[in-house]
Amino acid sequence: MDHPHFAVLQNICLKKLVLVGDSILGIRFRPFERYALEENCLEELIMSDNVMTDRKDDYVFVFCAFKHLKIIRIPHMIIRKRRNKRFTSSVNDASYTVCSPKTLEELDLHSPVKSWNKRRVTNVTVVNGSNLKILNLANITIHDCNGTVHGIENLEFLDMSGFNCTILSEHLLKHVPKLITFNSQDANLGIGLNSLKNASKFFEMNLDLQLIDLIQNNIYSLPDGLFNHNFRHPISIRFDKNSLQSLSSFPTKPYIFKHISLTQNRFSCLSNDDIDKLNIILPSSISLRGNPIECSCKTLHFMKWVHLSGIVSDLGETECVLQNGTLANMSHFLNNLKTYEISCQTKFWVALASSVTSVFILAIILGIVYYRYRFAFEYFFLRIKMKLRNYQPLSDEFEYDAFISYSHKDITWVTNLYDKLKPKGFELCLHHKDFLAGVPIAECIVKAINSSRKVVFIITKDFLESSWGSYEIEMTRMHAFREGRESMVIVILMDDIKKDKLPKSLKDIWYKVVCIVWPSDTEAPYNTEEMFYDKLCITLSDGRMRISDDNTPM
Repeated sequence: MDHPHFAVLQNICLKKLVLVGDSILGIRFRPFERYALEENCLEELIMSDNVMTDRKDDYVFVFCAFKHLKIIRIPHMIIRKRRNKRFTSSVNDASYTVCSPKTLEELDLHSPVKSWNKRRVTNVTVVNGSNLKILNLANITIHDCNGTVHGIENLEFLDMSGFNCTILSEHLLKHVPKLITFNSQDANLGIGLNSLKNASKFFEMNLDLQLIDLIQNNIYSLPDGLFNHNFRHPISIRFDKNSLQSLSSFPTKPYIFKHISLTQNRFSCLSNDDIDKLNIILPSSISLRGNPIECSCKTLHFMKWVHLSGIVSDLGETECVLQNGTLANMSHFLNNLKTYEISCQTKFWVALASSVTSVFILAIILGIVYYRYRFAFEYFFLRIKMKLRNYQPLSDEFEYDAFISYSHKDITWVTNLYDKLKPKGFELCLHHKDFLAGVPIAECIVKAINSSRKVVFIITKDFLESSWGSYEIEMTRMHAFREGRESMVIVILMDDIKKDKLPKSLKDIWYKVVCIVWPSDTEAPYNTEEMFYDKLCITLSDGRMRISDDNTPM
């Protein structure tokens, strides 16, 4: 198209001009500029950018010359041989100015598919853009979004789908305060939004927003404060085809959202926190189809909420995965929710009964094991406790020759025994004499056993009835086994007690025990107190001979 063609158009009061198709190979710049300066009627211009034969940015300033133009639609046409030329456009400055007719209300430069562009949205100024209400830049892949646009303060609709907003400014929308619809599909806003230092500033000036489209933006989570504003109208917001799993960063203000679309995300269910948040926000509806929703006893609370709230608007199109792995229509599933709830309760009680039974059986087994080896456990616990108190047993010598274990009812006889052995050089440990006040008696017993070369049990009827006597036998047996000192035990039998009356723990080591019988029958040969003490002294001296430096018998 050249001067003659525009001369024909100039003589017509043309209100709409469509220059798409019709085998138009190109539109020359100068004739087009002259037409813009001289025409008086044109309100709507539709043309293809591939027919601009000169620099496209020159054509942009031609549009300023139109006096009545309200709508400009220049959809970008992808042509292979010109793709590189477009990509290497020289206008890639961070700050630049564009011009529009004063009457322009709609500017549509969208591409049906993603194109390539080195331009950046940084400090762009639109001259004469105060009447612009609709700006469609979809799929014009701007290099980054680290800036803002001036001069379009009355803009109501903005489509920046397809931009690459991994680099994003929190002031991008600052100068479009009357924005109602914000479309930004497939623009990598998941990265850009979460990189903002103060995400609450992004929509701070856009309180008239009613629709926010963030479909397919690789959003895993939302930054805190993004929607914490007093919007003048409830907002419909689309998060479809993202990777959300919860609503953790959603605001907790009622009626802020009209509709929330969460289709094709990663929700297996809405958590209790998500449900509580939605109960506060009170949106009119939400959409959940295309999520891997789970219909099971584990998500029963969520299912009951969906059924009772009626908030999910696309139940008929939403499928969920049953416990057997099959898919079911969520609407049909909820129709039988009561029956399913009863089966879940049955499964719960069966599982609970099984768990309680297992715990009970395990407790019985552990109780039996502990009862069977209770003295062994207690001995080792006491040893550990004593080590934690920095107690170290003697390695080469013992503090006592013997620890005397007896019933307190036999104290008179034991005192007499002590008086007889003390002059012979034997150091004996007795409860009443050597146990320290304020120290648990169990620790005193273990310490006395550890510190004594021998342990002497005075077996009387009263001793057999004493619980502490049995305890001392068990502790001695544990110590003898652990330290390899099975021959440390001496038993003095009193009151004509037979072996079969002895405690089982003592009978178990009887083959290692030195047994001395108190002479109850004075008329029997060799059965005198003198012989008894001689035997006892020889037995008590056994260990002292082996460890003395000069091996001199004591």
